[in-house]
Amino acid sequence: MKQNKILSILAVPALLLITGVIASLTISKSWSFEISSYIVFLFTAIYILIFEKIIPLKTDWKTKQDNLAIDVKHFIFSTALFDALGKTVSLSFVLYCQQNFFKPSEIWDDVPFILTFVVANIIGEFLPYFYHRMSHIGNRKSILSLLLWKIHSIHHLPTSLNWFKTNWIHPINIFLNTVFKMIPLLLLGFSEEIIFLVGVTHVVIAYISHANIKTKTGFLDYLIVTPQIHHFHHSKLLHEARNFGNILPYWDLAFGTYYNREGEADDVGIIENHMSYPKQKNYLQQLLFPFKRVFKECCQVK
Repeated sequence: MKQNKILSILAVPALLLITGVIASLTISKSWSFEISSYIVFLFTAIYILIFEKIIPLKTDWKTKQDNLAIDVKHFIFSTALFDALGKTVSLSFVLYCQQNFFKPSEIWDDVPFILTFVVANIIGEFLPYFYHRMSHIGNRKSILSLLLWKIHSIHHLPTSLNWFKTNWIHPINIFLNTVFKMIPLLLLGFSEEIIFLVGVTHVVIAYISHANIKTKTGFLDYLIVTPQIHHFHHSKLLHEARNFGNILPYWDLAFGTYYNREGEADDVGIIENHMSYPKQKNYLQQLLFPFKRVFKECCQVK
């Protein structure tokens, strides 16, 4: 249908525009950054859930009733309690540190605000990009490499992608992403407004990139991490499972790990080989998985 085609084209840019307006009003009207962050999170969630009903990419990726319990557990414990609340607390802490210990640097005063925002996002993605890339190596001869993969593998367990599956992420993974993104921005003296905008951008793009929405993003695939390119990151085909940028594809383009093609990823999830992964419906098992037999598995490698 022509209407669905138009919605596919507008789905991503419209979300970016609306949340961008909310963020801009927050700064211009001096609203609470913490409250606005939650508003953006809730709006993004509702927006994506509606579009997943209207123009789903794959019908078999829709949330199924028998998987709803584990999806809700990840949402409540990993996202609502740790990620969303954690990001709000982290944002408050980061802004407190910025105001009291890391004064804004004067070098950004003469740089246009929008350019400063772009530069901050690129810098903020640098360490998370390499952390994400290292997490996918899973070298059994290295305790650290194996631990990083076991932490991150929880995010790749689902065999479908949608709004709920964004929440399948280990709390340690969330914590490290936040630390690696925000510390450089503090040290380089970015303003609290820029740090707020970077945080909001992260929330919006992280959720839309996992959405089960049929999108036509075109040139946006080279500017932000769209559903088109991030779905490939979850592919079971190793040559497709690239795109390690969480929010921007800039470092993937710079270091040759960018991947895109026409069509979409066929099968997503974990390639089960030498490792026994936790069951899909056991949240506690997934939470404890990174700490089970890491030393033993490394020692077994000859």
